[in-house]
Amino acid sequence: MFSGCSRSVYKKYETPPLLPADAVDSYSWFRQDTGRYLFQSSIDIYQNTFTGLLFVKPLEKSRRILFITETGLKIFDMEFFRTADPVVHYCIDAINRKPVIKTLGKDLSLMLFNIAENDELIMVHEKGSEKNFIRSKDKNGTRFCSISGKTGKVEELISRGGLSDKLNIKFFSERGLQPDSIEISHYNMKLKIHLVRLNEN
Repeated sequence: MFSGCSRSVYKKYETPPLLPADAVDSYSWFRQDTGRYLFQSSIDIYQNTFTGLLFVKPLEKSRRILFITETGLKIFDMEFFRTADPVVHYCIDAINRKPVIKTLGKDLSLMLFNIAENDELIMVHEKGSEKNFIRSKDKNGTRFCSISGKTGKVEELISRGGLSDKLNIKFFSERGLQPDSIEISHYNMKLKIHLVRLNEN
């Protein structure tokens, strides 16, 4: 289904009007006005497994993520921007390696900013349902997003490099107001993230 975007491939789909570039954030769970999120988290990075609390704070021009263990040990503190590389404010020595930081930063950036902001935005609508699919592309590669007809948000993101899938992100939500859980997994490396939202109230 995601192999191309010609109408011949999507025989049971139709192409709606061109997706406005300024509308891309409306599909994300982490917009500027959403407030802070707290997740119970498990991150498997190669031979390391970390569990604890992950905070996501949307700011005016960026998104800040802090990951700490339940005993208060800081694992990493990173800031993400839509069109710039992440800024690492802190990272524990065990994973402070350039390839690991680059991959982890890219994964979390895609979780925060699902749809790339460019001139190649293509939306395809499945006939007889409310589900849409959006393809976009930037320096991180091509990404395909499935938009839930229930929530109006991204429910699955697939990032591709070359001819193969590299990354899959799934968002789960019962009421459609906030993501109840998120799963990030790679196809070709040992990096997996599982997040379950906690109610701070």
